[in-house]
Amino acid sequence: MFNRNVCSFVALLLILAGALTVPTGSSMVQEPPKETFDERLGVDDGAALAILLIANMRGNLSLCDCSFPRGGLARRVGYLEGFRKKFPETPILEVDVGNLWYTPSNDRLVMLQNQLVAEAFSRWPVDVVNLSRSDAIYARKLLARDDLAQRTAQLPIINNIISANAVFGPDTAAPRPYVIKEVSGPRIKDKVRIGFVGLASPLKAQQGMRDATVRNMFDSARQVVPSARKDCDILVLVAHCELEPAIRLANENPEVDLVIAGDAEGLLKPRLVDKTLVVSAAPGNIQQGDVRVYIEKNGKFRFKALSTDLDGVVPSNPAALEFSNNARRQLDMMKFGQ
Repeated sequence: MFNRNVCSFVALLLILAGALTVPTGSSMVQEPPKETFDERLGVDDGAALAILLIANMRGNLSLCDCSFPRGGLARRVGYLEGFRKKFPETPILEVDVGNLWYTPSNDRLVMLQNQLVAEAFSRWPVDVVNLSRSDAIYARKLLARDDLAQRTAQLPIINNIISANAVFGPDTAAPRPYVIKEVSGPRIKDKVRIGFVGLASPLKAQQGMRDATVRNMFDSARQVVPSARKDCDILVLVAHCELEPAIRLANENPEVDLVIAGDAEGLLKPRLVDKTLVVSAAPGNIQQGDVRVYIEKNGKFRFKALSTDLDGVVPSNPAALEFSNNARRQLDMMKFGQ
């Protein structure tokens, strides 16, 4: 009886194994084809221009997330190059929404890290750099009046810094509160003027306390927005803040077309506040934000917000990869004394 039961059990296993085995080469065992970078970019749907968003890099030029490596300078540059190649009729503006540099301190390692980031984004320029609350502290070193012209020649990123509410002393050349960028292209009649107002939320503190690094963000917006609105066709508030204050900015400034929340800590669905679109930049250093701008026949503008992982599908720019690898070696040598 025992042997018969064992034989029956083995026979059952063999039958099941045969039923579950699929011949090699069958479509059932083939992995689905992996998405290509060309597919990742999507189809050309007639966008007149695009605003590519960076946020919360925190001084990191390398990949983030050990379990699923994404981000990094080389892939950001690779994404930008791939976009331009696939969509030659869609010009690009690249915007850093805030927290580009690492937590400020006088530590030599941190200062080197931030210097390397400034060099990287001078070599591969970002059109608009908004200062977060912590960025403003490091920016004081870049914007110090002593040797400013020489420093700016070495680090052109300084020319692209904006902030409407960061506090600077007399020894510092305060950045512009907003900047107007003119964009032309095959799908743009004449040109489009896009205004970017830079804002930053304060450090979270107890009720009644004030942050001496930045002024009230909402008051500053109300003071600057009317002037900026007169100078542009599209007005964007680039605010390193969470989603709730970004929505408040949209409510209090209805003449604004787009509000970008740089510290929402999540990729949130775009919100329409009356006629103002509120979008959030992707958290951390892992995704590429992308706002496409369309021009309707009546001349009005329409926006579409996208975001995609900067994973292995995205090609790395070789020169930017070499720069980030060299930067890591410099930091390691200082850190470990090698």
